[in-house]
Amino acid sequence: MNTSIERRDGRMAVAGALLAGAGVVSAAIAAVLMFAVDDADAARGFAFVGMVGVIGAVTAAVNSTTSERKAVFATGGVLLFVASSTMFGMSFS
Repeated sequence: MNTSIERRDGRMAVAGALLAGAGVVSAAIAAVLMFAVDDADAARGFAFVGMVGVIGAVTAAVNSTTSERKAVFATGGVLLFVASSTMFGMSFS
């Protein structure tokens, strides 16, 4: 039987997953802008949005119901943070 708290946690997990997905797409766009188009300023903005996606991944990990989902979102959040922060740092050089 679902309580309102369980439903809310499920919605938060879905929202976090969507935000994490947007962060992944943003980090990929940042990589294309950085290396293919050579536009560091735009890449920096997309990389920053990618780092915001880490917050979504952490939210999804915390509110997920199974340990497998928690592990997937936590691992994805770490990888997204590494990719986005690397692109953000490279945009300054």
